[in-house]
Amino acid sequence: MAEPEIVAFVCNWCAYAGADYAGVSRIQYPANVRLIRVMCSGRVEPSFMLKAFEDGADGVLVGGCHEADCHYMSGNVKARARVEETRSLLDLLGLGGERLRIKWVNANEGEVFASEIADFTSALKSLGPNPLKAAKPVTRGKPPVLAEIMARTNTNLCVECGKCTASCPVSRRLASFSPRMTVEMSLEKMASEIETGPQLWECLTCRTCEERCPYNVRFSDFIREARVEAQDLGLDGCPTQSGQMYSWMRMMARDGLSQQRTGWADGFKTKARATSKNDIMFFVGCLPHFGLSHRHVGADTLGIATNTLAILNAMGIAPVLLADERCCGHDLLFAGEPEAFEALARRNAEAFKKAGVKRIVTACAEGYQTLAVEYPRVLEDWDVEVMHISGLMAQAVETGNLTFENDLGLKVTYQDPCRLGRYMDEYEAPRAVLGAMPGVELVEMEHHGPDAVCCGVSSWISCGATAKSIQMSRLAEAKATGADVLVTACPKCQIHFSCALSGRVPLERSEVEIPIEDLTSLAVKALGLSLPEPAAKKPSRASKAKPPAKAARKKSAGKAPSKASPGRKGKKPAKTPAAGSKKKTGAKSGSK
Repeated sequence: MAEPEIVAFVCNWCAYAGADYAGVSRIQYPANVRLIRVMCSGRVEPSFMLKAFEDGADGVLVGGCHEADCHYMSGNVKARARVEETRSLLDLLGLGGERLRIKWVNANEGEVFASEIADFTSALKSLGPNPLKAAKPVTRGKPPVLAEIMARTNTNLCVECGKCTASCPVSRRLASFSPRMTVEMSLEKMASEIETGPQLWECLTCRTCEERCPYNVRFSDFIREARVEAQDLGLDGCPTQSGQMYSWMRMMARDGLSQQRTGWADGFKTKARATSKNDIMFFVGCLPHFGLSHRHVGADTLGIATNTLAILNAMGIAPVLLADERCCGHDLLFAGEPEAFEALARRNAEAFKKAGVKRIVTACAEGYQTLAVEYPRVLEDWDVEVMHISGLMAQAVETGNLTFENDLGLKVTYQDPCRLGRYMDEYEAPRAVLGAMPGVELVEMEHHGPDAVCCGVSSWISCGATAKSIQMSRLAEAKATGADVLVTACPKCQIHFSCALSGRVPLERSEVEIPIEDLTSLAVKALGLSLPEPAAKKPSRASKAKPPAKAARKKSAGKAPSKASPGRKGKKPAKTPAAGSKKKTGAKSGSK
């Protein structure tokens, strides 16, 4: 292969100085590295590394000060954790974590820098080029004209009654945002003001306004389509985590990847393809990826996937699990990248057809809406039945194929996800499942069902002060019910609420802090299921580094280690029994 292309993010104080020292000292090393100087290696976010790979880099190096010498106290410790997380993401994607390295280099260690580049170059040659290099990138089409969007979304029918703005959770907190005014601007042909203004990205696309609109103006669809032109202008609404999720989603839309995304399912009964027309496929989506990118906020999205498999197995179902499944594309579609969404839809449809899949169940509300509604719009021969796991469980409870035995002794409240509720009109199934669990009392929040308030963020956009205010209000509403647990049926709701509680909160923590669990988690506990032990993970290069000296000294000073890891300050543990407290599952054998 040609010389591998390496992108190196190096800290200003040590690693860059070490590279400079190697240069002025005439120390020879391969000239195939592009240095990007940053103030601290802790400033290098996963999105930077992923974007380099998305754009064709064969390898990425993060260089910083030795862990005891960081000029910003602990920036390199953060860098090491981010590299480890990103290596795991690269393994899932099939690019390989070996393409990402981290190295500590002092200002006087020019030989160390040169040796690392030479060794990395040799390793990359043995790995071969980045498989995305040969893959044809997704090309963007011509964005829709505003007049066409208005006709498709009934915007022309607006009578400016203002019910949309009066009911919008964003408008109640942000006076500059108004669905009515945005529609009025479109009627006055102010296309450029809409496309370049902030209102396109402040909307949650939660459809609360559409529940109130007397003329069926589909404002969320209007926003979604108008974002396409904004993306063409280089605007993206400042997505959370600098858009790292979009990077891996766009990578999955291209050829060349051989994903490694099913290792977590070891120990469960699954199959590689359908053997009858009634076989069910479990569409996992991005749950394993979110489990890595949002592990720092305490969201356990991979647990949702393992719980779903355990439930399906308890129902006598060995679902189809595809190693080459891709992201459903929901977030790219709603962020204004319809071509990338369609590429993902075609790749998924091809994989489903090859595996003989005709029935799909998903544990993600957004994945459910996307597969059931958006795929038929872009795929002519789509004939796949799609269900959310809550609907499948509700059916099994009704037919007696699923019986909950464990008494959980819990008072719970339920968050209606926007895509499951207002988009798909599914309100009863999750409540039916909760109602079938012994010892579970459901207490509704003031706003529930079609009137439920969004979790505050959609498609990783608009994650800021307004979102935080919406989340705090919703968590306070949940806490006011006296419930022990806030139950969700969407991984994004769990992520956003967990994120809101992971740092400082503007209210008294006791007013908003409440344990958050997915519906599948309660179902596993009520069934008394024991999950298989996860396979031991081979330690990566990044994880072999020694612990930071300063942090180690600080941790051990004057205090014996506690026997148990403490939870967040002030957080009370959920009153749920541990999974596996009863051996009997209560689930009867059903179709496979």
